[in-house]
Amino acid sequence: MNCNVLVVDDERSIRWVLEKTISRASATPHIASNCREALEILESQSIDMVFVDIHLQQENGLAFTVEVLKRFPSLLITVMTGKNTMFNTVEAMKKGAFEYITKPFDINEVEEILERGQHLLRGNKNDRQSQLQLTHREEQELLIGRSRQMRDIFKSIGRAAATHLTVLILGESGTGKELIARSIHAHSDRAEAAFIAINCAAIPGELLESELFGHEKGAFTGAVDRKRGKLEIVGRGTLFLDEIGDMPLKLQAKLLRVLQERQFERVGGSELIPASMRVIAATHRQLNKMIAEKEFRADLFYRLSVFPINVPSLREHREDIPLLVEHFLKKGRQELAVGRKSITEETMDILQKYTWPGNIRELENVVKSLMITNVSEVIIKDALPHNLLKQAPLPEFEETLEELALKKLSMIIPEFVQQQREDLMDAVLHQIERPLLQLLLDETRWNQQRAARILGINRNTLRKKIEILQVRRLSSSKRQ
Repeated sequence: MNCNVLVVDDERSIRWVLEKTISRASATPHIASNCREALEILESQSIDMVFVDIHLQQENGLAFTVEVLKRFPSLLITVMTGKNTMFNTVEAMKKGAFEYITKPFDINEVEEILERGQHLLRGNKNDRQSQLQLTHREEQELLIGRSRQMRDIFKSIGRAAATHLTVLILGESGTGKELIARSIHAHSDRAEAAFIAINCAAIPGELLESELFGHEKGAFTGAVDRKRGKLEIVGRGTLFLDEIGDMPLKLQAKLLRVLQERQFERVGGSELIPASMRVIAATHRQLNKMIAEKEFRADLFYRLSVFPINVPSLREHREDIPLLVEHFLKKGRQELAVGRKSITEETMDILQKYTWPGNIRELENVVKSLMITNVSEVIIKDALPHNLLKQAPLPEFEETLEELALKKLSMIIPEFVQQQREDLMDAVLHQIERPLLQLLLDETRWNQQRAARILGINRNTLRKKIEILQVRRLSSSKRQ
């Protein structure tokens, strides 16, 4: 099918680059320098995708996006901006944007968006989200980062904020799971209501039940008064259940009933209390493994993971470390009442190479410590903690890929020889190439141009192999 793509940007150079890129992608470009021209094209042409600048001269690209999607709800709109902020990304995705890119953008990223958009259009799918009214709240950069991984997190926050779905945030300790939960709440229509966080691992099971559900007077020894639980206090706000994997099984069953029936009773009581809150849960534990070992309820997992968000570890987006360090230095000046500090390039290089097992929380603590212990304005390499300078080498695999192949082939080859078969090479190569392509394409989010470049082959060869080997998408989301 022929894909018609509209570009709305007041910069001539941007329009020219996108026009050429769209043409190379076998799509038809339509060009507009302002919203009026764009609307005329939308009314006269059958447009499938739109690239719109968020900051047009005297015009608002987000407002344009909202208005256009009301009239043309099937459009796949990509919002472009020169200001890469969490707020812009979240707001764009809330308004129903298909994608969000920052200037100066990578042509490969534009090509990937075009390819994914055309794939969706061919499948007659759309990724529209419900639209909310623009709100005029002060921008708060709760999360820092410009990497692809963090931009994906910002997009997920925007999509989740536009709904009332239950969210499950998965990631290592210290990656900022609570910040993500707070951001979803802050950008949702529940922002004026309460946000209550409770750490399921920090409270003993018998006390956790009372904390969540409350209790009636005399419900147990020590219950001298009626107590309202967090489920009741939060009202129509957001209840954040951190470390949900540590919740006792008995309590998991009670929580499941609340999510299903939207009502609950206080401990020792019989009055049914309505539950209108939104639940966001988080954990660093492997819930799938816990389900297999009967340590976590599968039905609760499915109820919680309606909208899953996988948070990357800091070592997966090291390019954001300089931004994070600068943010923590600025924050530290205000909190610790110390003078301005800077970090040498050599020191920053060490920080970027460190594996950060404690993730962003560990990085923040290190920066704060350096600000207090360093009397000079410049933080040098020698000021760093010894564990950063003497990092343990990465663990080695027990067997190389070649050694594993030798073991497997030693079992396969005799059978082929005995059966006098003549397809050994194809059979073996297919079994190696199929998982290789499957994993690489899933890791690169099916960006075939990027995958081909990593493989060292051209894109047409990759496409033929995908067809011959019948490689299929594992998931639209990143593998856990």
